[in-house]
This record gives sequence, structure tokens and C-alpha cells, in this order.
Amino acid sequence: MVSSILLSLLLPTLIVSFPLAPPQHPLRDPSFSEVSLPEPILPTCSSLTFSSPCKCPEDTSYESTTTYAVIGANAKDVQAVTGNFFDITWLGMVPRETAGPPNSVGSTRTDHVRTMKGAYDFVEETLRWDSSPDGSFQTAYKQQNNPIPFRQEFGPGAFAGELVTWTAQYLGEHETAVTWSCYVCFTGGLNGFPEFHEMGIANATKILEAQGKLKGKSITPWSTAYSKKAAIWGEL
Repeated sequence: MVSSILLSLLLPTLIVSFPLAPPQHPLRDPSFSEVSLPEPILPTCSSLTFSSPCKCPEDTSYESTTTYAVIGANAKDVQAVTGNFFDITWLGMVPRETAGPPNSVGSTRTDHVRTMKGAYDFVEETLRWDSSPDGSFQTAYKQQNNPIPFRQEFGPGAFAGELVTWTAQYLGEHETAVTWSCYVCFTGGLNGFPEFHEMGIANATKILEAQGKLKGKSITPWSTAYSKKAAIWGEL
């Protein structure tokens, strides 16, 4: 009887002294907001790693852009206009210098390129060139003379590396899909490269039209861009 009375007196005290807190959901627990994931360890940017986010030299950021289009002409005709590494008249340019056989691994060209940070000589080296019997082809080349420092009037910065890939894929007798990608370590963004690529593809299409070889449906070039600094994708 006495023990029952003592238990009845102590039980409320035990309940008050040792409350059981309900479990917190991880997404609602404020302590979880203090936990941050470590930055991923990225490989140093090179011709082998450029096609995905990589670590650029100091004061530059990883940027990439890809331009897509369909040219209403046979892939062999598209290759005849755009497929010679040394003939870039379709871009409105003529290399200042060339070295080695065209379209061979290791061949180089020196292009005088106008950018938003002034005009500079880029030495570009062929890394790959492959062609198929249907006219499809793909090529890759890199910036050899890096870094290229900005001139003083444009402030500190540099073009510290570039990898470019170009693919022309046979779709039909009079349709070719083209994909032009550029991966860079630059200061201050892509410096007009997406617009330059779109202009180049539009020029190639006009050349084929003037030759009477544009017989299929073309799709106007459009570009996407990725910035490691901003960590976003976007359509331009």
C-alpha cells in the first residue's frame, strides 16, 4: 500500500524530469544546416580532361559552349567546306601560318582572332581527325600557346587553354547535323565564342547555298553555355 502511494507521488516527477523529445526529421533539424559538403576535387584542365569541369589556372574559370545546327546539304559537301583544318575561309579567316599536313595529328595553324579582350594570335594543334564513307567527320584541336595574357588596356587576365571539337553527322541525303563545342580556361567568360560559332555555321550554310548544294532543310544554329564559376547551364 505504501509503495503504491510512493510510486503515485514519484511518477509525475519522473515524467517531468526525463521528457522524451520527438525525433527530428533531418531536413527540419537546424543543426543539419551547418553541415556542408566538401568541394569536389577536380582534375587539372588538359586536352584529356577539358570536356567536363576541371581545375583551371588561377584567375581563370572553366567555361564551355556547344553550338548545334542542321545544314541542309550532304555531309560530303559540308566536309568539303568546313573539313580542312588549314582552310577556314568559311569563318572569314586565313591562317597566318600553318605547319604539317592538313588534318593530321600534330599539324598546327596560327589564327589571328578578334575577341572582346582584343585581337591575339592563337596557335592551334590538331589532336584528332576522323572521316566516314558517308561524309561524316569529327575533329578536335587545342590551344598550343597558352597562356596568352591580355593586353594591359584590358586588365589582368589570360586565355589559359582551349579545347575545340567539331562533329558533322550524316542525317540523310541532304541533311547534316553539326555540333561545335569549345572548352576553355579564360578570364572573364567566353568572350564572344558562342556568337562566333553561330556566325561560322551560318556562313558555311550560305557558301553551300551559293554552290547550289543546299537542297534539304536547315535548322538555325543555337548555343548552350556552362560556367563553372556560376555553376549553371544556359541557352544563349
